[in-house]
Amino acid sequence: MRKTTALLAAVAAMAGPAARADTVDVSSTTMLTLGQQPLDGQPNQAPSLGTVVPVFELLNIAAHNVTNPVAQNLEIVVSGWGSYNFDTIRWDNGVSTRLTGDLVNAYIGGRLFNNTVQLRLGREFIMGGVARGLQLDGGEAIAMLPFGLRASGYVGVPVTQRFTGVVPTSWNPQAGSLAYGGRLSYYLALPGGFSGRGLDLGASVNWVNDGSNMPVRQEVGADARLMLLRNVIATGFFAYSVYDERISEGSVVLDWRAIPRLDVNADFRFTAPDLLLSRQSILSVFSASSRKFIGGGATYELAHGIGVGANYHLVLEPGSEGGTYYGNELDAKVDWHHESTRAGAEFFLLDAFENGYYGGRLFGRQDIGRFFGTADVMTYFYRHNINGQDYSVIGILSAGVELAKGFSAVVSGSAGANPLFQEQYSLLVKLAYNANYRVREVK
Repeated sequence: MRKTTALLAAVAAMAGPAARADTVDVSSTTMLTLGQQPLDGQPNQAPSLGTVVPVFELLNIAAHNVTNPVAQNLEIVVSGWGSYNFDTIRWDNGVSTRLTGDLVNAYIGGRLFNNTVQLRLGREFIMGGVARGLQLDGGEAIAMLPFGLRASGYVGVPVTQRFTGVVPTSWNPQAGSLAYGGRLSYYLALPGGFSGRGLDLGASVNWVNDGSNMPVRQEVGADARLMLLRNVIATGFFAYSVYDERISEGSVVLDWRAIPRLDVNADFRFTAPDLLLSRQSILSVFSASSRKFIGGGATYELAHGIGVGANYHLVLEPGSEGGTYYGNELDAKVDWHHESTRAGAEFFLLDAFENGYYGGRLFGRQDIGRFFGTADVMTYFYRHNINGQDYSVIGILSAGVELAKGFSAVVSGSAGANPLFQEQYSLLVKLAYNANYRVREVK
């Protein structure tokens, strides 16, 4: 809490004693949930259940185009959440107290030197290259260089693993005491009469340390995006773990809008799950295998509001006695909408080495003025029993209303059964507020 308060104070101080903003976006969501959660358990024994009743508050405030004498397009963003447990403390709470909370974002950012340099200071997510959404308390700088070059760098303290009391050793790939890295890219725009046509190449690095001899993460990577035709985009990504001397992730994706209502995609993906964990995580030693996904899919919008789509992947994973198991992953969907009514059905299948399943989903939504209602039923059938049960099913009913002045309210209930619970239930009550203000002064 001390660190959170200090970070908020730093962001406020950087904004200055008086600042004017063109717009301020505010959203707030209050949720009360009631349900069951496993509290403990032994092998081959059903866990004991507890009733959990947490209330959550999520708040987001963003001020854009803040007038100041230094930077252009200055923005101040603060978002966070808090929760309180009225009954049993949730096992995923991470700490033993009923009241918890944290900041998600708290940064100030702007552009300098005629928009050639972008700076951001505070708590933020680093999205480019092998950073993969790294959340840290620190700073990031992006420079627009001549000849289509762009360079970015960041340094800070990783903060994604907020509550470290869950287990002695963190499973989070971004745990550590210091993170730094960056990305260098080159963009070649091609003539063609439409925006985005060209080639974008990038190289990136991400280092996360904790002061010990074993690093948390050491990766280098490359990425590319090619758009020659208006309706065809090819992207690629490659990541290599320097410490482990192995490829950690790779992908090639092709998206093609064949005709106005038909989208086709093809992709190849490679992952080494153990390298996506922290080198210090005890879980990493149980997942020293790689998986490959090869396939694609298509979606087509038929007449009269009907859309259909399907995706299939051949999955190559380690099998018995060091061999390769050839599995399958399939999902198909049909969706229909007419005015204020929407309905659909899905089918999914997974054939994996350890187990597999097939199942389906039916869903629908009806809007009546400011009111709406939804229904959703999902079922899985497992190839091998789990805890003596070969299926799971859950049904969800929701109802909501748009209230005045940006407020909306939703009540949702679910019930079902799965291999962990013979029966399960939950109830959610949510009040949301979204507004956009044009103001002259933000203090």
